[in-house]
Amino acid sequence: MSQPAGNPNNADHETANATSHTIASKAVARAHGMLVYSQRQVDRVVSPSTRQRAMDSTTDYAAKRPLLSLFIAIQILSALVPALLFTTFITNTLLVALLSALAFTLFWTLVALFVLIPTLLITCGFAILLWVWAVGSYIFFRAIYSRLPPSLQERFQSFLNFNSSGDDENEKKRVIFHHKDYDLDEAVAAEVAEARA
Repeated sequence: MSQPAGNPNNADHETANATSHTIASKAVARAHGMLVYSQRQVDRVVSPSTRQRAMDSTTDYAAKRPLLSLFIAIQILSALVPALLFTTFITNTLLVALLSALAFTLFWTLVALFVLIPTLLITCGFAILLWVWAVGSYIFFRAIYSRLPPSLQERFQSFLNFNSSGDDENEKKRVIFHHKDYDLDEAVAAEVAEARA
């Protein structure tokens, strides 16, 4: 029982048939393209003439000794599947191990960074506070020293230089607290020079 040409079921059947032909033709074209690509890759590794000589010698050997050739072929084919499975297993195990090691390393690196960054911020804050305290203490004590009467300044200098021999080198070291009019930059430079001496 054929259906008329105007029947919608017939149109759906023709569309599905045309689609399946299109999909099948695309699959055949893709398979042919992969075959050509693999043939080119094999040609790069082993030249066609070398391959032809190997095929000819194998065919000649199989014609001369068919039972031994069949035994070797069966051995190769039966060992091929386990060897391929083993190779696939080892390759996948290696990839999983490498990716796991990479993920493990990245994870713990991020955890360490989450600890390191706040620690660095805290230590940087402490360093800034320590620097502010040191500079503030220096300015504060220098201001107090400059307001002391000269007699107390001399006592303080003699206390600081209790082992002074009165030479010119010790006079240079006393430059910070000795003069009332001073420049902070010069004072810091003198401190650095004293620390280096």
